[in-house]
Parts: sequence; C-alpha cells; structure tokens
Amino acid sequence: MGKGQGFCRGQIALRGNKPVLILALDGALCLVAKMYRPRTARHRSDIDLSETPLLLRNTIVRAADLLRCRVVDLRPMADGALGVGESILLRVESAARREMECQASEQLPAGALRSTWRAPRWGSCGRKIGGVPSE
Repeated sequence: MGKGQGFCRGQIALRGNKPVLILALDGALCLVAKMYRPRTARHRSDIDLSETPLLLRNTIVRAADLLRCRVVDLRPMADGALGVGESILLRVESAARREMECQASEQLPAGALRSTWRAPRWGSCGRKIGGVPSE
C-alpha cells in the first residue's frame, strides 16, 4: 500500500510522526482527529480508547483537535490496518459537535446571554443572617 492509498473511515494513520484517527474521507481530502497519550490534565472533548485493541489502550482522541488534510499527507501505521469501531467514531463525532457548540457560545459578546447568578445591588448590605429581625 503506497503513501496516501487505501484509507477508510475509522482507520488510524500517521500524519508526520503523530497518529490521527480518520473521521471522514472526501476524495483527496480527509477530516482527522489527533490522538494523544493520556495526561493528568484532561480536556472536555477527550474520548478514551480503553475498549479498543491492546495497542491503543492508553490513548485518547481529542475531538477539539480536528484537522482537514490531504490524503497524500497520511501514511499507514507500521502495525497494519489499525482501526476503531463505529461506536467510538460516533462518540468522537458527538464530542466534536458538542465542542463546536461550546466554542461558538464562548465567542458570543459579553452580555449576550443572561447569567443565572445575580450580583448584589449597590448600597445593599446584603441579607441579614441570624439575630433579631429588627431592621
């Protein structure tokens, strides 16, 4: 199998020296998600690959790091055709959708969304706690 040939959805390939998970193929372009070794600091879009083959046991896919690249930039893993199941692909895609929605809401200007927390009013001493309700 030559460089950039024979890839399919769910397969793990190398982009440079880094492993990526192929989410979608469209002719000469593809959408991939970066794969990392687990760290103590987790991101909200991390998907753990604990239910995959033994080689991917200690790996996470970060759905926030989606890349659009050319198929010719990818090369197959040395271990052969390594891939993940459809259930993990659906989890990665839903995490990517959630992450895009979160990033879009974070880009809204200040005051566009009403906060649920109400700050104290100016001149208010706050609610009196304890003691006689004389005032």
